[in-house]
Amino acid sequence: MSQKTKSIILIVSFAVFFSVSYLVIIYAFGWQFDFKTFKWQETGGILVKTNTDAVRVFINDELKGKTSFLSNTFIQKNLLPGQYALLFKKDKLPEISKNIKIKSGEAGQLIHLYLTDADEIAEFIANSEPKKENPDYFINKKDGLLYRQSEDEKIEKISSESVYIKDYRLKVLQKNIYLASSDGDAPGVFLLEQGLWKQIHSLPANDLIISPDNKKLAIIESYEITVLWLKDENEAPYFEKDHKEIIKIGEKIKEALWFKTSWHLIYITESGQTRFLEIDPTGGRSDILI
Repeated sequence: MSQKTKSIILIVSFAVFFSVSYLVIIYAFGWQFDFKTFKWQETGGILVKTNTDAVRVFINDELKGKTSFLSNTFIQKNLLPGQYALLFKKDKLPEISKNIKIKSGEAGQLIHLYLTDADEIAEFIANSEPKKENPDYFINKKDGLLYRQSEDEKIEKISSESVYIKDYRLKVLQKNIYLASSDGDAPGVFLLEQGLWKQIHSLPANDLIISPDNKKLAIIESYEITVLWLKDENEAPYFEKDHKEIIKIGEKIKEALWFKTSWHLIYITESGQTRFLEIDPTGGRSDILI
């Protein structure tokens, strides 16, 4: 072998070595070549958190792993930007599907996934406390003002603004007084502030229920549930106070209650169906028949 050939081989070897080293380094820092766009892109990832371990995680129909035993989480790194179909399965539990968009250099978060079955939901409903109405509060038909009757039967005037409606429900939630009206002449949800009624929702409301974490108010209508954030959310999807999520329901709602996670609602339809509704819309909101 001539000296010239040896030199060429040495130069090529160094070139290959440095090229491979460069590719390894940029891959380690989260970059990949996208053959669809023919350019280098910074990859993203997915963080999944569920209520149980051993949940099988499928990404674009390919099994990628399971949620961990200790933290019930699953992490997938080095995903090129784009849309991904996710499926979550565990034996004997209804599966959950999501469709999430991964952005360059960011991790999509699905941290409110809850896989459950009919037995758990039935037990939760059976052990839930009945709705607490507030019989001490009433609106006087003559002057339209809100009053409260104390234990010693003394009558105290609460509001300074009159309302004249027929179909309504009064709720005292976290020391705030709400009026849910399904009256066609004055529909909506009203919050009492300094004696005056402030409208916070303009559609007829049948009931109001507050989440276990006291951050969300669910406004129950006949075919719709509106979730109103009463406080800032400090975890994904990081909704701020006064944010609203409007959820259309295909059948008339008979009853609804919050689940213990504060990110799910259980509602029962007039036909007797029990459904488990996810509030987090990330990747598509699940609404599962139990």
